[in-house]
Parts: sequence; structure tokens; C-alpha cells
Amino acid sequence: MKKSEMVAMLFAGAMMMLGFGVLNGGSATAADDPYAPLRLYDGKWSILPGEDGKGWMQLENHCAKTGLFFACEQMVDGKSAALVVFLPFAKMASGGEEYRTQALLPDASPAGEWSKMTIEGDKWVYFWDSTDAGKKTYWKNVNTFSGTDKIHFEILNSEDGNTWKKQKSGDEQRAK
Repeated sequence: MKKSEMVAMLFAGAMMMLGFGVLNGGSATAADDPYAPLRLYDGKWSILPGEDGKGWMQLENHCAKTGLFFACEQMVDGKSAALVVFLPFAKMASGGEEYRTQALLPDASPAGEWSKMTIEGDKWVYFWDSTDAGKKTYWKNVNTFSGTDKIHFEILNSEDGNTWKKQKSGDEQRAK
């Protein structure tokens, strides 16, 4: 997996847990304001060790709505890892919201295509794909929230976009 894809995957996991507060008891929801869940990305978070006992990290997100776009700079263990731009794209038939996302890296490497993210209730899902040696792989990060300060994430991949294999899972907790 390329460095840019790994950073995007980490950011996706961290970002998913932050939005749950708005969806469960916050003053606004994505139905009222598609930016409302994204505003909760600000703050400090810990990725707890996964099934393999590895993966503890500290995340800190600095976010702002800049007009039409919403942007979050993510610090991983104290170092700038990415600036992720969010764009509300469409209201889903289910009542959820669809967004487009773009990760910009501090090494100024070329940005890829815009990716897709959906928010439906307590599930937030980021979708993207990668190509290695001409072979396309589909990815998704599924985040399931429990309460305002905890999320379980699963990162899955697929060769055909239909059959998914879990590559990593873990939990994230709001840092106090």
C-alpha cells in the first residue's frame, strides 16, 4: 500500500469516530447541515491497539469550514500527516449524506482522485481504490460508533468490489 493510501486510511479511521456526537444528541445533524458532523473532527484522539496488539497512535485534528469546503489537518504522533478536504456531494435516498474527500500530503506528492465517504446513522464509510502493477484494489473503512467518544473501525479490501476481506480493525477513543 502506498504511503498516501496509508495516511488516508489512518485519517479515515480517526475522522469517523469524531462525527458520532452530532449524530447522537448533538445540536445539528447532517440532515440539517452536512457540515455539522465534520465540525466534530477537531480534537485529540487515541487509536488503541488492534487485534495484533499494535497500532497505538495519538491523533490531533485541526478543522475549519472555509466556504463550500471543509478541511482538517491531521497530526499523527505530533507530526503533520495530511490535510483532508471534504465536500458535501449528495443527499442519499436513505437520508444519509454522501461526501467527496481529498487528502493532501506534507511531502507535496500529487493528489489522487477524489474519494467517496457516506454517513448513515452510526456508520460512516470511506471508499477508495488503488492500483499496483496494473491491478486495481478496492478499499473501504467502516466505522461503527458506540457513544460519543468511541468507535470500532474495520479496514477492508476487495479485488472485485463485492467480496471484502478485513485487513485491520481496532478501536479509537477520544483523548481526555
